[in-house]
Amino acid sequence: MRDYKTIIYSVENNIATITLNRPNKLNAVTEQMTEDIWNALDESERDSDVKVVILTGAGGNFSAGADLKESMDLPSPIGDEPSEVYRAQLETFLRVGLKLWDLKKPVIAAVSGHTYGVAADWVFSADLAIASDTTLIGEPEIRFGAAPATLMMPWIVGMRKAKELLYTGDSVDAEEGYRLGIFNRVVPEDELMEETLKMARKMVNIPPSALKITKMAVNKTYEMMNLKQSLDYNLETAISMFFLSQEEEFAEVGRMIREQGVGAFLKATEKV
Repeated sequence: MRDYKTIIYSVENNIATITLNRPNKLNAVTEQMTEDIWNALDESERDSDVKVVILTGAGGNFSAGADLKESMDLPSPIGDEPSEVYRAQLETFLRVGLKLWDLKKPVIAAVSGHTYGVAADWVFSADLAIASDTTLIGEPEIRFGAAPATLMMPWIVGMRKAKELLYTGDSVDAEEGYRLGIFNRVVPEDELMEETLKMARKMVNIPPSALKITKMAVNKTYEMMNLKQSLDYNLETAISMFFLSQEEEFAEVGRMIREQGVGAFLKATEKV
């Protein structure tokens, strides 16, 4: 088993659990975390003992999304030439989302607290999602001139609601997420992991080949509707939005995050 720096990986009773483990940073996604998650998913896929994978977060939050402090320290996307650094970051986010989508074993997201941006994308990419009653999920990127790295939301909630949420950057709570089809279940926070494990145990009792074939067939249905092509197109659109945004918008976001932290930024965007 690998030694991971930003996640906890464990296997018990044919269930692998990947826990995002930067609780003091709201499990914000860094380059290291994307690498760790990718490798953990790869490890779970190669392990014949693993039949189901759970993706969750430590400390009462799934993840606040991309670590904006790390992002703001990247070379500025404003300028005459495209930023290959930003392209690489967004491509990595998409790569992990597609790994969740393509994994030959079911992935259940166990979600609580803040679940924003790329973290929300990953929840949409999982096969099932169970939420605690503390969950807030959304894509606030548009509020600072950016776009989702992985545009999975329209495939989950439908066009009209997706446009509303993406155009405004609004979030929804667990009950609204359940109504929209984002979540399969909503449970009290202290019951989240037990309910998720209960669901996983049902799948453990299904022949792995049947789970694999069923997942591939369902996913292929959406891929025949050009899901993957639309994700590739969105990646280029997201990069273009960076170039079109005003530099002062990024400067203000960066200032707030550096001086007040990610929590202050999230509260500010929630009040818009």
